[in-house]
Amino acid sequence: MTPLDKFKPIESKPSASERVAERLTTLISSGNIAPGDKLPSENELSRALHVSRPVVREALRGLAMMGIVESRQGGGCYVTDLKPNRLMAPLSFALSLQDYSLESLFRAREVIDCGIAADAARNATGEQIAMLEELADQGRKLVDDPVAFRVMDAEFHEVVGKAAGNDFLDNVARSLYGLAIDQRRKASALPGVLEQSARDHEQIIRAISRRDPEGARLAMNDHVRHIRDTTLKAMEGGETIPFRPREGG
Repeated sequence: MTPLDKFKPIESKPSASERVAERLTTLISSGNIAPGDKLPSENELSRALHVSRPVVREALRGLAMMGIVESRQGGGCYVTDLKPNRLMAPLSFALSLQDYSLESLFRAREVIDCGIAADAARNATGEQIAMLEELADQGRKLVDDPVAFRVMDAEFHEVVGKAAGNDFLDNVARSLYGLAIDQRRKASALPGVLEQSARDHEQIIRAISRRDPEGARLAMNDHVRHIRDTTLKAMEGGETIPFRPREGG
């Protein structure tokens, strides 16, 4: 007998708790169980699904971590509002714990942010365009105040994300925006960086206001690449230097 003979085949099928979680998410996604609905008790679920209460409890714990269900004071487990920001929270947390290269981060931002800018050109309301124009105007006046400029910049990208009309992509973009914020703070102190960002914002809003999706995509692409280049410059060209991302920004 060899040492390998002592190993038993691994069961590749989902565990009972995973199957329970999958059944519940199917019922929720199909509309049979709606946001805000109270789920049956653990006893009722265990009887209906022919599994033990610990299996049900483990499944519910996993769904709670995903932001799909929550326990409320007074007893009972309820489906949450299922809003994108709640469901995206686990992804944001997972991203904040990982090591990534700046190159991979900014490539992701190019893909997401540029698509959002194009959608904003298609879907922005008149009020949102006015807000972006006001923020772009503020940017020109704040180039000598890096802290105030960064606050304005965060709001600018937030309004673009809302104008796109896709809550899921908006939350992904916010998660990416919060990564490498320390490195971008350093970059914002370099000469000419904030002036360039202010010009970039103007180009983005011009394209959005004239309902030009391709122009908005290209303008945002230029903006993200400028941010990438100046961030790497602030790190003395460290394209392959990994960073420990932090939430915020």
